[in-house]
Amino acid sequence: MNKEREKIGQLIKNIRRAKKMSQMKLAEMVNVSYQQIQKYEKGISSISIERLKQISKALDIPVNLFFPSGEEMVSEASAIYGKMTDDEQLLLQLFRSIKDKKLRKSILEFLKELSK
Repeated sequence: MNKEREKIGQLIKNIRRAKKMSQMKLAEMVNVSYQQIQKYEKGISSISIERLKQISKALDIPVNLFFPSGEEMVSEASAIYGKMTDDEQLLLQLFRSIKDKKLRKSILEFLKELSK
């Protein structure tokens, strides 16, 4: 299997689950079978750009989330914390996609309390 397909598939799966959406619901929204969604999430099937656009619209995320650029990567902190895991990268990408400043602050406060 292709590592990039697996990463994209895992990202789709993580976001879908975070939004409490079933594979069936996502499949309906992008007009494919739920089995096809399973194949995308497992990295078995390649996903076209058009399908990624449909999936990003259905999940209400920017399509460029699937293609992180150098600007979206944290470089200063990497020396302190080491290499970021896929979950940490996803958390950062999702956090950065939140435009509402009050919501971002609330999430940070929640995480601070949770980590105590």
